[in-house]
Amino acid sequence: MHREIFVTTGATADFQDLLANAVSNETLQALSDLSFTHLTIQGGKLGDYFQEIKPENTRGINIRFFDFNKNGLQQEMKACQAREGVSEEGLVVCHAGAGTILDAMRLGLPLVVVPNVSLLDNHQEELADELERQGYVVKSDTKDLAAAIKKSTQISRKTWGTSTNERGGIAPIADKLIGYEEEVKGRLD
Repeated sequence: MHREIFVTTGATADFQDLLANAVSNETLQALSDLSFTHLTIQGGKLGDYFQEIKPENTRGINIRFFDFNKNGLQQEMKACQAREGVSEEGLVVCHAGAGTILDAMRLGLPLVVVPNVSLLDNHQEELADELERQGYVVKSDTKDLAAAIKKSTQISRKTWGTSTNERGGIAPIADKLIGYEEEVKGRLD
């Protein structure tokens, strides 16, 4: 059965360490052990680097790389959703960009967040720490990616509400502030 993992390193800042660890022997073995069949990587401008490090032994995992999608990442994230009789629930691994995190959480996907600590004021680290503390994500660094992937498939996590969620919480507030319903929902649903 199909099982997808989607890794996004971000479109604007290079994150070579995340890309390298996503296709490392250790990570590919963990993915194989967890019955993942497909690894899709959005790597921005790292296409040449990917070709240099592309593994020969993929452990039977179909690997696809692309640089940027002007239409967003919704298609790749939706491929990680479980569909009865077609695919098992997959996983998103991201660079800790707020937009990517929110999109994955809205789809109810398990999420590993890997902050790119080279960025301005290390803001991604703060966001990842808080979301992990609240139980929404598994935070990792690039060196522990395989262990974080395993952990994210074994733990229960809080789900992010939507603006139609009657329980309240921060999700409807954030959605209203950024215009999620009007601008984004149609692309994700």
